[in-house]
Amino acid sequence: MSRRARLSGPAGPLIGAAVGLLLGVAVTLLQDSTYRADASIVLVRQGQPPGNDPQLAQAAGAAAELFDSRAVAESAIRNLGLDGTPQDLLDRLDVDAGEGSSLVRIEVEAATKEEARRTAQEVAEVATVLFNDRFAPQTAASVWESASAAGDRVSPKPARNLALGVLLGALVGLAVVLAGLFREQRPPQPAGRAPEVAAAPVPDSPAALSQPVAVAEPATGPFTMPRFGEWTVADVERLLAEQGDAFPEQREELEIYLNSFRSVAGADGRLPGDVDLVIEDVFAPLIDRAR
Repeated sequence: MSRRARLSGPAGPLIGAAVGLLLGVAVTLLQDSTYRADASIVLVRQGQPPGNDPQLAQAAGAAAELFDSRAVAESAIRNLGLDGTPQDLLDRLDVDAGEGSSLVRIEVEAATKEEARRTAQEVAEVATVLFNDRFAPQTAASVWESASAAGDRVSPKPARNLALGVLLGALVGLAVVLAGLFREQRPPQPAGRAPEVAAAPVPDSPAALSQPVAVAEPATGPFTMPRFGEWTVADVERLLAEQGDAFPEQREELEIYLNSFRSVAGADGRLPGDVDLVIEDVFAPLIDRAR
């Protein structure tokens, strides 16, 4: 019996399952061991205990984006003396704010439990310092739960890999069997002419070529520096849109600050007076260029 006949026969699913089992073993052996640790940060308002404050919940969502940034990753790598780039750490870092909560949870994956725990703790501490430098004392961040590592490794999972390999291999073998049965039962198709496909018309007439092309109108008027206490979210958005391309290395961090401003803005988009100091500090290069 040929190899093709064996694969398309009743033994096809069994052969596929055996191949899948071998692939599962290979994947398990090739995967590096990975452990996960987590920590949490809480946001509070000055003089108030932690609670379910809708505005704090919005601020926590913006803070999560700030914590998951290159600025935090660079400081954590430098303080811990780790190898790798900030992007390597960001790929192993997961920051999430719970819905309707002022808690921000940080999860980090690493090759050992101790490295995962130390990295998660350092990221949490760097994130709180960065946040408090910009937004305290009105809103402050502090470590709520110190970092702790899970006992079991995240990967590899031998039982899962082997089970998935067997299942996928059996499904592939079954698909081969069904495809063979379909070919045997399908009647031969008579030869015929291939359908003709009409060529798409080319608009080469003078009238078509003379149609005007719409051109977007550029923004008019220079950017006007708002007075202290009169900054709005729209002012920051326009400043970033017009001048942000000149500072590509800072663009990501500036976007994060803009999102955090949206969470503390009033209904009319006006920002609190204390945010003006942050704007004039963080967006100083853009403001100087706009002037």
